[in-house]
Amino acid sequence: MTSSDSAHTSNSPIERSFVMQRTVGGILWLIAIVAVLVMAANPRPATPEVTSETPVINLEVTHGDSSADQPERFVANFELTERSGKTVTNTDLKGNPWVVNFIFTKCVMSCPANTKAMMELAERCEDTPVKFVTITVDPERDTPEQLKDYAEIFGADPEKWWFLTGEKEKIHSLIQDSFLQVVEEKTGENRLLGYEFAHTDRAIHIDANGKIVGQYLTTAPEEMAKLARVLHGEMETPEENIFIAPQDPAEPLPQALKIEPATEDLKPDVEVPPWVTSLPAVNAGLNGLATLLLLAGFILIKSGKRTAHRNVMLLAFCVSVLFLACYLTYHFGLRHYTGESSKSFPDLGFIRLVYLTILFSHILLAVPVPVLSLMTIRYGLRGRLEQHRFWARITFPIWLYVSVTGVIIYFMLYHLAA
Repeated sequence: MTSSDSAHTSNSPIERSFVMQRTVGGILWLIAIVAVLVMAANPRPATPEVTSETPVINLEVTHGDSSADQPERFVANFELTERSGKTVTNTDLKGNPWVVNFIFTKCVMSCPANTKAMMELAERCEDTPVKFVTITVDPERDTPEQLKDYAEIFGADPEKWWFLTGEKEKIHSLIQDSFLQVVEEKTGENRLLGYEFAHTDRAIHIDANGKIVGQYLTTAPEEMAKLARVLHGEMETPEENIFIAPQDPAEPLPQALKIEPATEDLKPDVEVPPWVTSLPAVNAGLNGLATLLLLAGFILIKSGKRTAHRNVMLLAFCVSVLFLACYLTYHFGLRHYTGESSKSFPDLGFIRLVYLTILFSHILLAVPVPVLSLMTIRYGLRGRLEQHRFWARITFPIWLYVSVTGVIIYFMLYHLAA
Protein backbone atom coordinates (compact mmCIF):
# COMPACT_ATOMS: atom_id res chain seq x y z
CA MET A 1 0.00 0.00 0.00
CA THR A 2 1.42 3.42 -0.92
CA SER A 3 1.50 6.42 1.35
CA SER A 4 -1.22 8.05 -0.72
CA ASP A 5 -3.35 4.93 -0.30
CA SER A 6 -2.75 5.08 3.44
CA ALA A 7 -3.77 8.72 3.64
CA HIS A 8 -6.87 8.00 1.61
CA THR A 9 -7.79 5.11 3.90
CA SER A 10 -7.38 7.17 7.08
CA ASN A 11 -9.84 9.74 5.70
CA SER A 12 -12.35 7.18 4.42
CA PRO A 13 -16.08 7.71 5.10
CA ILE A 14 -16.03 4.77 7.52
CA GLU A 15 -13.23 6.32 9.60
CA ARG A 16 -14.88 9.74 9.56
CA SER A 17 -18.26 8.29 10.54
CA PHE A 18 -16.63 6.40 13.42
CA VAL A 19 -15.02 9.60 14.74
CA MET A 20 -18.27 11.54 14.31
CA GLN A 21 -20.24 8.79 16.04
CA ARG A 22 -17.90 8.88 19.04
CA THR A 23 -18.09 12.68 19.13
CA VAL A 24 -21.89 12.91 19.01
CA GLY A 25 -22.29 10.04 21.47
CA GLY A 26 -19.78 11.66 23.81
CA ILE A 27 -21.66 14.96 23.72
CA LEU A 28 -24.96 13.27 24.59
CA TRP A 29 -23.42 11.37 27.49
CA LEU A 30 -21.67 14.53 28.67
CA ILE A 31 -25.04 16.28 28.89
CA ALA A 32 -26.32 13.45 31.09
CA ILE A 33 -23.23 13.57 33.33
CA VAL A 34 -23.49 17.34 33.73
CA ALA A 35 -27.15 17.00 34.67
CA VAL A 36 -26.27 14.46 37.35
CA LEU A 37 -23.50 16.68 38.73
CA VAL A 38 -25.83 19.67 38.86
CA MET A 39 -28.33 17.63 40.86
CA ALA A 40 -25.62 16.37 43.21
CA ALA A 41 -24.28 19.87 43.76
CA ASN A 42 -27.69 21.11 44.89
CA PRO A 43 -28.85 18.63 47.52
CA ARG A 44 -31.40 21.00 49.00
CA PRO A 45 -34.41 18.88 49.86
CA ALA A 46 -37.47 20.08 48.04
CA THR A 47 -40.77 20.32 49.82
CA PRO A 48 -42.82 17.32 48.69
CA GLU A 49 -45.72 18.16 46.44
CA VAL A 50 -49.00 17.79 48.29
CA THR A 51 -51.55 15.39 46.87
CA SER A 52 -55.04 14.45 47.94
CA GLU A 53 -53.64 11.45 49.81
CA THR A 54 -51.04 13.45 51.75
CA PRO A 55 -52.09 14.12 55.33
CA VAL A 56 -50.72 17.22 56.98
CA ILE A 57 -50.01 16.99 60.68
CA ASN A 58 -50.83 20.38 62.17
CA LEU A 59 -49.90 21.19 65.72
CA GLU A 60 -52.81 23.57 66.05
CA VAL A 61 -54.68 24.66 69.14
CA THR A 62 -58.34 23.95 69.33
CA HIS A 63 -58.98 27.06 71.47
CA GLY A 64 -57.81 30.64 71.15
CA ASP A 65 -56.78 32.66 68.16
CA SER A 66 -53.12 33.55 68.74
CA SER A 67 -49.96 32.19 70.24
CA ALA A 68 -50.26 34.79 72.98
CA ASP A 69 -53.27 32.89 74.34
CA GLN A 70 -51.36 29.63 74.67
CA PRO A 71 -50.06 28.21 77.95
CA GLU A 72 -46.34 27.82 78.43
CA ARG A 73 -45.05 24.27 78.06
CA PHE A 74 -41.93 22.94 79.72
CA VAL A 75 -39.94 19.79 79.02
CA ALA A 76 -40.99 16.96 81.30
CA ASN A 77 -38.46 15.39 83.64
CA PHE A 78 -36.34 12.71 82.01
CA GLU A 79 -33.27 10.64 82.77
CA LEU A 80 -31.34 9.24 79.81
CA THR A 81 -27.86 7.92 79.03
CA GLU A 82 -25.36 9.90 76.99
CA ARG A 83 -22.99 8.22 74.52
CA SER A 84 -20.19 8.67 77.05
CA GLY A 85 -22.15 6.52 79.52
CA LYS A 86 -23.04 9.32 81.92
CA THR A 87 -26.61 9.95 83.03
CA VAL A 88 -28.25 13.12 81.71
CA THR A 89 -31.44 14.73 83.03
CA ASN A 90 -33.40 17.77 81.97
CA THR A 91 -31.94 19.57 84.99
CA ASP A 92 -28.46 19.25 83.46
CA LEU A 93 -29.65 21.30 80.50
CA LYS A 94 -31.19 24.14 82.46
CA GLY A 95 -29.30 27.40 82.36
CA ASN A 96 -28.59 27.12 78.65
CA PRO A 97 -30.89 27.19 75.62
CA TRP A 98 -30.83 23.91 73.74
CA VAL A 99 -32.06 22.28 70.57
CA VAL A 100 -33.17 18.64 70.30
CA ASN A 101 -33.78 16.41 67.28
CA PHE A 102 -34.78 12.75 66.90
CA ILE A 103 -33.13 10.04 64.79
CA PHE A 104 -32.11 6.39 64.74
CA THR A 105 -28.74 5.30 63.42
CA LYS A 106 -30.02 2.52 61.15
CA CYS A 107 -32.32 4.95 59.33
CA VAL A 108 -31.93 5.21 55.54
CA MET A 109 -34.50 7.97 55.06
CA SER A 110 -34.12 11.51 56.40
CA CYS A 111 -32.05 10.85 59.55
CA PRO A 112 -28.66 11.47 57.89
CA ALA A 113 -29.93 14.78 56.47
CA ASN A 114 -31.57 15.53 59.81
CA THR A 115 -28.30 15.00 61.70
CA LYS A 116 -26.28 16.88 59.06
CA ALA A 117 -28.58 19.87 59.53
CA MET A 118 -27.92 19.73 63.29
CA MET A 119 -24.18 19.53 62.62
CA GLU A 120 -24.31 22.64 60.44
CA LEU A 121 -26.42 24.43 63.05
CA ALA A 122 -23.92 23.51 65.78
CA GLU A 123 -21.10 24.91 63.63
CA ARG A 124 -23.01 28.14 63.08
CA CYS A 125 -23.68 28.48 66.81
CA GLU A 126 -20.23 27.44 68.00
CA ASP A 127 -19.75 30.81 69.75
CA THR A 128 -23.08 30.65 71.62
CA PRO A 129 -24.00 28.90 74.90
CA VAL A 130 -26.53 26.71 73.06
CA LYS A 131 -26.45 22.97 73.72
CA PHE A 132 -27.50 20.39 71.15
CA VAL A 133 -29.22 17.10 71.93
CA THR A 134 -29.99 14.16 69.68
CA ILE A 135 -32.31 11.48 71.05
CA THR A 136 -32.62 8.09 69.39
CA VAL A 137 -36.07 6.65 68.78
CA ASP A 138 -34.52 3.15 68.56
CA PRO A 139 -32.71 2.79 71.91
CA GLU A 140 -32.76 -1.02 71.82
CA ARG A 141 -30.22 -0.98 69.00
CA ASP A 142 -28.72 2.47 69.54
CA THR A 143 -26.51 1.74 72.52
CA PRO A 144 -24.09 4.37 73.87
CA GLU A 145 -21.33 2.71 71.86
CA GLN A 146 -23.40 2.84 68.67
CA LEU A 147 -24.28 6.49 69.28
CA LYS A 148 -20.63 7.29 69.94
CA ASP A 149 -19.63 5.91 66.53
CA TYR A 150 -22.52 7.76 64.90
CA ALA A 151 -21.60 11.04 66.62
CA GLU A 152 -18.00 10.75 65.44
CA ILE A 153 -19.17 10.60 61.82
CA PHE A 154 -20.64 14.09 62.25
CA GLY A 155 -17.79 15.43 64.37
CA ALA A 156 -20.08 16.11 67.33
CA ASP A 157 -18.37 17.99 70.17
CA PRO A 158 -19.15 15.96 73.34
CA GLU A 159 -19.22 19.18 75.38
CA LYS A 160 -21.79 20.87 73.12
CA TRP A 161 -23.74 18.06 71.48
CA TRP A 162 -25.11 15.10 73.43
CA PHE A 163 -26.49 11.87 71.98
CA LEU A 164 -28.99 10.22 74.32
CA THR A 165 -30.52 6.75 74.64
CA GLY A 166 -32.54 4.94 77.28
CA GLU A 167 -35.75 2.93 77.64
CA LYS A 168 -37.87 2.95 74.49
CA GLU A 169 -41.20 3.47 76.25
CA LYS A 170 -39.88 6.45 78.19
CA ILE A 171 -38.27 8.03 75.15
CA HIS A 172 -41.37 7.65 72.98
CA SER A 173 -43.52 9.00 75.79
CA LEU A 174 -41.20 12.00 76.14
CA ILE A 175 -41.37 12.72 72.40
CA GLN A 176 -45.14 12.34 72.18
CA ASP A 177 -46.35 13.77 75.47
CA SER A 178 -43.75 16.44 76.19
CA PHE A 179 -42.57 17.61 72.75
CA LEU A 180 -45.89 16.73 71.07
CA GLN A 181 -44.10 15.13 68.13
CA VAL A 182 -44.83 12.00 66.13
CA VAL A 183 -42.96 8.74 66.70
CA GLU A 184 -44.21 5.30 65.73
CA GLU A 185 -42.59 1.88 65.51
CA LYS A 186 -43.63 0.04 62.37
CA THR A 187 -44.73 -3.58 62.46
CA GLY A 188 -45.54 -6.42 60.07
CA GLU A 189 -44.90 -5.94 56.38
CA ASN A 190 -44.37 -2.19 56.89
CA ARG A 191 -41.25 -2.86 58.99
CA LEU A 192 -38.49 -2.76 56.39
CA LEU A 193 -34.77 -2.53 57.02
CA GLY A 194 -33.92 1.11 57.65
CA TYR A 195 -37.59 2.08 57.90
CA GLU A 196 -38.44 0.61 61.31
CA PHE A 197 -39.58 3.91 62.81
CA ALA A 198 -41.63 6.84 61.58
CA HIS A 199 -40.75 9.99 63.49
CA THR A 200 -40.68 13.76 63.28
CA ASP A 201 -37.92 15.59 61.44
CA ARG A 202 -38.41 18.73 63.53
CA ALA A 203 -35.79 20.31 65.73
CA ILE A 204 -37.25 21.67 68.95
CA HIS A 205 -35.88 24.85 70.55
CA ILE A 206 -35.98 25.02 74.36
CA ASP A 207 -34.96 28.11 76.32
CA ALA A 208 -32.66 28.26 79.35
CA ASN A 209 -35.59 27.68 81.70
CA GLY A 210 -36.73 24.48 79.99
CA LYS A 211 -39.63 26.13 78.16
CA ILE A 212 -40.36 24.83 74.65
CA VAL A 213 -40.40 27.89 72.39
CA GLY A 214 -40.06 26.80 68.78
CA GLN A 215 -40.01 23.99 66.23
CA TYR A 216 -38.19 23.91 62.89
CA LEU A 217 -38.03 21.39 60.05
CA THR A 218 -34.46 20.09 59.86
CA THR A 219 -34.80 19.05 56.22
CA ALA A 220 -35.68 22.62 55.17
CA PRO A 221 -32.49 24.76 55.04
CA GLU A 222 -34.46 28.00 55.25
CA GLU A 223 -36.03 26.81 58.52
CA MET A 224 -32.65 25.97 60.03
CA ALA A 225 -31.26 29.34 58.90
CA LYS A 226 -34.05 31.04 60.83
CA LEU A 227 -33.30 28.92 63.89
CA ALA A 228 -29.62 29.91 63.72
CA ARG A 229 -30.59 33.59 63.72
CA VAL A 230 -32.91 33.01 66.68
CA LEU A 231 -30.15 31.28 68.64
CA HIS A 232 -27.78 34.17 67.89
CA GLY A 233 -30.37 36.64 69.21
CA GLU A 234 -30.75 38.31 65.84
CA MET A 235 -34.50 37.73 65.68
CA GLU A 236 -37.44 36.52 67.75
CA THR A 237 -39.00 33.12 67.09
CA PRO A 238 -40.98 33.54 63.84
CA GLU A 239 -44.71 33.23 64.31
CA GLU A 240 -44.91 30.20 62.04
CA ASN A 241 -42.29 28.41 64.16
CA ILE A 242 -43.71 29.14 67.60
CA PHE A 243 -44.38 25.95 69.54
CA ILE A 244 -48.11 25.80 70.19
CA ALA A 245 -49.32 23.54 72.96
CA PRO A 246 -52.91 22.48 73.65
CA GLN A 247 -54.80 24.69 76.12
CA ASP A 248 -55.16 21.81 78.55
CA PRO A 249 -51.67 20.48 79.39
CA ALA A 250 -53.25 17.14 80.29
CA GLU A 251 -54.90 16.83 76.88
CA PRO A 252 -53.56 13.66 75.18
CA LEU A 253 -51.50 13.92 72.02
CA PRO A 254 -54.02 12.35 69.60
CA GLN A 255 -56.44 15.21 70.40
CA ALA A 256 -53.72 17.81 70.10
CA LEU A 257 -52.82 16.61 66.61
CA LYS A 258 -55.28 17.22 63.82
CA ILE A 259 -54.78 15.08 60.74
CA GLU A 260 -56.67 16.49 57.82
CA PRO A 261 -56.42 16.75 54.02
CA ALA A 262 -53.86 19.29 52.90
CA THR A 263 -56.32 21.37 50.85
CA GLU A 264 -59.94 21.24 49.86
CA ASP A 265 -59.15 21.93 46.22
CA LEU A 266 -57.61 18.50 45.62
CA LYS A 267 -60.91 16.61 45.94
CA PRO A 268 -59.78 14.03 48.54
CA ASP A 269 -63.04 12.11 48.21
CA VAL A 270 -62.71 11.53 44.45
CA GLU A 271 -61.82 7.94 43.63
CA VAL A 272 -59.42 7.28 40.77
CA PRO A 273 -60.67 4.44 38.52
CA PRO A 274 -58.66 1.20 38.66
CA TRP A 275 -57.75 1.48 34.98
CA VAL A 276 -55.83 4.67 35.79
CA THR A 277 -54.09 3.38 38.92
CA SER A 278 -53.03 0.20 37.10
CA LEU A 279 -51.27 2.05 34.26
CA PRO A 280 -47.96 2.71 36.13
CA ALA A 281 -47.44 -1.05 36.49
CA VAL A 282 -48.35 -1.51 32.81
CA ASN A 283 -45.86 1.19 31.83
CA ALA A 284 -43.13 -0.46 33.90
CA GLY A 285 -43.91 -3.78 32.22
CA LEU A 286 -43.66 -2.21 28.76
CA ASN A 287 -40.33 -0.60 29.68
CA GLY A 288 -39.09 -3.95 30.94
CA LEU A 289 -40.22 -5.68 27.74
CA ALA A 290 -38.52 -3.01 25.61
CA THR A 291 -35.31 -3.59 27.58
CA LEU A 292 -35.39 -7.32 26.88
CA LEU A 293 -36.12 -6.77 23.18
CA LEU A 294 -33.27 -4.27 22.85
CA LEU A 295 -30.84 -6.71 24.43
CA ALA A 296 -32.13 -9.52 22.22
CA GLY A 297 -31.72 -7.34 19.13
CA PHE A 298 -28.14 -6.53 20.13
CA ILE A 299 -27.30 -10.23 20.57
CA LEU A 300 -28.91 -11.13 17.25
CA ILE A 301 -26.99 -8.56 15.23
CA LYS A 302 -23.73 -9.64 16.86
CA SER A 303 -24.60 -13.19 15.81
CA GLY A 304 -25.13 -12.07 12.22
CA LYS A 305 -28.90 -12.77 12.22
CA ARG A 306 -29.98 -9.60 10.46
CA THR A 307 -33.57 -10.54 9.67
CA ALA A 308 -34.31 -11.59 13.24
CA HIS A 309 -32.53 -8.46 14.46
CA ARG A 310 -34.73 -6.29 12.25
CA ASN A 311 -37.95 -7.92 13.45
CA VAL A 312 -37.02 -7.71 17.13
CA MET A 313 -35.99 -4.06 16.90
CA LEU A 314 -39.21 -3.16 15.08
CA LEU A 315 -41.13 -4.90 17.86
CA ALA A 316 -39.11 -2.97 20.47
CA PHE A 317 -40.06 0.27 18.71
CA CYS A 318 -43.75 -0.70 18.73
CA VAL A 319 -43.56 -1.52 22.45
CA SER A 320 -41.97 1.87 23.15
CA VAL A 321 -44.70 3.63 21.15
CA LEU A 322 -47.34 1.73 23.15
CA PHE A 323 -45.58 2.77 26.36
CA LEU A 324 -45.68 6.43 25.32
CA ALA A 325 -49.43 6.16 24.63
CA CYS A 326 -50.09 4.53 28.04
CA TYR A 327 -47.81 7.04 29.76
CA LEU A 328 -49.70 10.04 28.36
CA THR A 329 -53.06 8.38 29.08
CA TYR A 330 -52.08 7.83 32.71
CA HIS A 331 -51.01 11.42 33.33
CA PHE A 332 -54.03 12.92 31.56
CA GLY A 333 -56.31 10.54 33.47
CA LEU A 334 -54.67 11.34 36.80
CA ARG A 335 -55.07 15.05 36.18
CA HIS A 336 -58.71 14.60 35.19
CA TYR A 337 -59.65 12.73 38.38
CA THR A 338 -57.37 14.36 40.97
CA GLY A 339 -56.32 17.71 39.56
CA GLU A 340 -52.66 16.61 39.71
CA SER A 341 -50.89 15.21 36.65
CA SER A 342 -48.18 13.29 38.49
CA LYS A 343 -47.29 11.55 41.73
CA SER A 344 -44.45 13.20 43.63
CA PHE A 345 -41.68 11.45 45.52
CA PRO A 346 -41.76 12.12 49.29
CA ASP A 347 -38.93 13.82 51.13
CA LEU A 348 -36.73 10.85 52.04
CA GLY A 349 -33.48 12.76 52.18
CA PHE A 350 -30.68 11.26 50.10
CA ILE A 351 -33.01 8.68 48.53
CA ARG A 352 -35.10 11.48 47.05
CA LEU A 353 -31.95 13.03 45.58
CA VAL A 354 -31.07 9.70 43.95
CA TYR A 355 -34.61 9.41 42.58
CA LEU A 356 -34.59 12.94 41.16
CA THR A 357 -31.17 12.36 39.58
CA ILE A 358 -32.41 9.22 37.82
CA LEU A 359 -35.67 10.92 36.83
CA PHE A 360 -33.91 13.99 35.45
CA SER A 361 -31.47 12.00 33.34
CA HIS A 362 -34.31 9.70 32.20
CA ILE A 363 -36.41 12.63 30.98
CA LEU A 364 -33.42 14.38 29.39
CA LEU A 365 -32.42 11.33 27.37
CA ALA A 366 -35.99 10.20 26.58
CA VAL A 367 -36.62 13.32 24.48
CA PRO A 368 -34.33 12.40 21.53
CA VAL A 369 -35.14 8.65 21.57
CA PRO A 370 -38.15 8.82 19.15
CA VAL A 371 -36.18 10.83 16.59
CA LEU A 372 -33.01 8.76 16.94
CA SER A 373 -34.85 5.43 16.75
CA LEU A 374 -36.90 6.47 13.71
CA MET A 375 -33.78 7.68 11.92
CA THR A 376 -31.89 4.47 12.73
CA ILE A 377 -34.78 2.25 11.61
CA ARG A 378 -35.25 4.27 8.41
CA TYR A 379 -31.62 3.83 7.38
CA GLY A 380 -31.78 0.12 8.18
CA LEU A 381 -34.96 -0.52 6.16
CA ARG A 382 -33.54 1.38 3.18
CA GLY A 383 -30.38 -0.69 3.21
CA ARG A 384 -28.09 2.24 4.03
CA LEU A 385 -26.11 0.11 6.43
CA GLU A 386 -23.22 2.49 7.05
CA GLN A 387 -25.53 5.27 8.26
CA HIS A 388 -27.64 2.70 10.11
CA ARG A 389 -24.64 1.45 12.08
CA PHE A 390 -23.51 5.00 12.84
CA TRP A 391 -26.83 6.05 14.37
CA ALA A 392 -27.44 2.67 16.00
CA ARG A 393 -24.28 3.09 18.08
CA ILE A 394 -25.70 6.37 19.40
CA THR A 395 -29.35 5.34 19.70
CA PHE A 396 -28.94 1.94 21.35
CA PRO A 397 -27.27 2.97 24.68
CA ILE A 398 -29.62 5.95 25.12
CA TRP A 399 -32.74 3.90 24.31
CA LEU A 400 -31.60 1.11 26.62
CA TYR A 401 -30.85 3.55 29.48
CA VAL A 402 -34.29 5.18 29.16
CA SER A 403 -36.02 1.78 29.22
CA VAL A 404 -34.08 0.49 32.23
CA THR A 405 -34.47 3.69 34.27
CA GLY A 406 -38.20 3.69 33.48
CA VAL A 407 -38.50 0.44 35.45
CA ILE A 408 -36.28 1.77 38.26
CA ILE A 409 -38.34 4.96 38.57
CA TYR A 410 -41.53 2.90 38.86
CA PHE A 411 -40.20 0.74 41.69
CA MET A 412 -38.76 3.73 43.57
CA LEU A 413 -41.93 5.83 43.29
CA TYR A 414 -44.63 3.18 43.76
CA HIS A 415 -42.89 0.69 46.03
CA LEU A 416 -39.89 2.20 47.83
CA ALA A 417 -41.62 5.53 48.49
CA ALA A 418 -44.85 3.81 49.41
